[in-house]
Amino acid sequence: MKNGNDFPKYPPVLFVRGTEKLRNFLLRLYRRFTHPDVAVFEMVHQFWLVAAMGVAAELGIADILRQGKKDIRELAGITTTHEESLYRLLRVLASNDIFREDKDRCFSLTPLAEALQEDRARYLVTAHLTRIHYQMFSELMYCVKTGKNAAELITGTELFESIGSSMESSELFNRAMTTATRMQVPAILSAFSFGRFWNIIDVGGGEGLLLAAILQKYPRIRGVVFDLPQSTVRTAEVFDRYNVAGRATIETGSFFESVPCGGDLYMLKSVLHNWDDEPALKILSNIRKVMESGARLLIIDSVLGGRNEPSFGKMTDILMLVAMNGKERTLVEFESLLDQSGFTIQKIHPTVTPHKLIEAKTK
Repeated sequence: MKNGNDFPKYPPVLFVRGTEKLRNFLLRLYRRFTHPDVAVFEMVHQFWLVAAMGVAAELGIADILRQGKKDIRELAGITTTHEESLYRLLRVLASNDIFREDKDRCFSLTPLAEALQEDRARYLVTAHLTRIHYQMFSELMYCVKTGKNAAELITGTELFESIGSSMESSELFNRAMTTATRMQVPAILSAFSFGRFWNIIDVGGGEGLLLAAILQKYPRIRGVVFDLPQSTVRTAEVFDRYNVAGRATIETGSFFESVPCGGDLYMLKSVLHNWDDEPALKILSNIRKVMESGARLLIIDSVLGGRNEPSFGKMTDILMLVAMNGKERTLVEFESLLDQSGFTIQKIHPTVTPHKLIEAKTK
């Protein structure tokens, strides 16, 4: 982990975009030659499949199978579950290439199942399939009719407040965000040259994995992770793990009040989409206040594409609709937001992930 070996390796951007277009073409071709009634109902099946995947992830089945295949009786014993019900759960997952069923009801890992392991995407999956998420999406109609989010309807408070009020929820959320960052780090490092900066401030940087990876690659750079106290509980541990503790510091506080000064690069990764325009402008304005001439802002977020175009951002936008008063944005919307807060876009850096890097400078 200290050498960055835990990060995924991605092919070039052009290859990824090409295969993405091919996948979308084949999916549309399949739907064209399937009766619409059947195709639509098959989409509903995905809800059941996702629910099964979430339970398997929460039970840690993929981690249990690291050492090799196990029969259903042994798996049920380890997970303290009902044997026949667990078998039915794993059977449907295996029929979708998540786990493999062999004779005598034995199960083993597949590449998709390995993704559910603790050091892969397990926490990212379970954090998005908690009971509160099911409850929020059950109130999607309420959101569409009122324009309000479902989290406050269900919990009586904002989602982040609800998460922060529970140590267990906060830890799961932080681990999920670190998992998401781990998936993005190699794409970010290959798309943007951080070597021209000397002091990076990661606003809303959480457990600090992105900053740690940058400092590990560029030994002369220093950096700061700025976030709420409950979000930085494990940050020092991450800095130690990547041998950058001597060049990385932690500052806590709310970016709605102020942000640390002295950086020549300020980063906002997956932050702005959590908020509507007014609070997003407040965050950007607070960064603008402390930025010196020549400093840069780097926004790492989805940028919505054109009409009818499949998009990761359009999917997460629905999550923003039900979970909080946030939204994904088009390039035009980003330009407007930045213009109002005193920035202008200098360059858009594409990556192999669904996110883009928006490099901005002060006016």
